[in-house]
Amino acid sequence: MRVKPAMTCFFFCLLLLVSCNTAKNSVLSGKTLFDTTKVSKYRILIKAKQAEVSGIMVLKYINNEWRGSLINEFGIKAFDFVAPQGKCKLKNTISFLDKWYIRRTVESDFAFLLWNAAEGKAVKGKSLEQLPDGRFILKNEKRNIEYAFQFIE
Repeated sequence: MRVKPAMTCFFFCLLLLVSCNTAKNSVLSGKTLFDTTKVSKYRILIKAKQAEVSGIMVLKYINNEWRGSLINEFGIKAFDFVAPQGKCKLKNTISFLDKWYIRRTVESDFAFLLWNAAEGKAVKGKSLEQLPDGRFILKNEKRNIEYAFQFIE
């Protein structure tokens, strides 16, 4: 079965959406954006060019690394990820997202979100902002991709 370009772009956007919002232990000025003491769930929305994808990200800090999964509303897993200090690696990626350029972009964006943004480190072409309603927006200006994260209690 061939995957159409529009469908690939749609799922690429879904893949790129990651999560983050304010919980009691999740603050921008702290050491981490995410709560390291428990499993956290985030509603994510990924926008890229003419496609939007939404889903849920489940995130846990275990043995000095972040681990998580991105799942759409139908329960289909897009990918798992493991993020040891300063890096990120995608695993079990759904076939139509398993392209080197998609993986590299998402790995880079997630590494920035999980490690650099919390410490206030600037990365060229990437930014993170907190909205008044508690959502976080991660922007990859080079690829024109926007990830929006909302904490789920």
